[in-house]
Amino acid sequence: MSHPDYPSEARSGRENQVYDQDSIRQISGSIAIDPKTNKVLVISSSKHENVWVLPKGGWEMDESREEAARREAYEEGGVKGVIKGFVGSFIDYDDYGQPKSHVWFYELEVECIYEHWPEDDFRERRWCTFDEAMKLLCYKPYMQKALLASSCGKSR
Repeated sequence: MSHPDYPSEARSGRENQVYDQDSIRQISGSIAIDPKTNKVLVISSSKHENVWVLPKGGWEMDESREEAARREAYEEGGVKGVIKGFVGSFIDYDDYGQPKSHVWFYELEVECIYEHWPEDDFRERRWCTFDEAMKLLCYKPYMQKALLASSCGKSR
């Protein structure tokens, strides 16, 4: 069953995505926390085998950063929830040390977990404790920093 607010297919293409004055791609991401278990959602990377990430993707012109964060959590991780606050913004760098994207993370309190979601055919999801998530995000230091800045990290 798909979510009524979103299409059953993930958005694709970059023609409607937001870039800043330096042509840096603007990304919205979610730190999705299940309030029943206090666990964090991590998902498998679509680009790299055995790499885990937080749900994130291009912020598009027809939505706010918060709406993009909610949409990406649904498309990539199959969860719906309420944005509880802004965690922080982070720069993701390419292999040459150049800024690749500006990532805006929001904390999302999960209200609904779907059995099927737009990217479930090529993404796995895992519910992790803070420590488990920090280990799984080892290839993405900026995501570890975002998790540390979330309520999960601050409560340590």
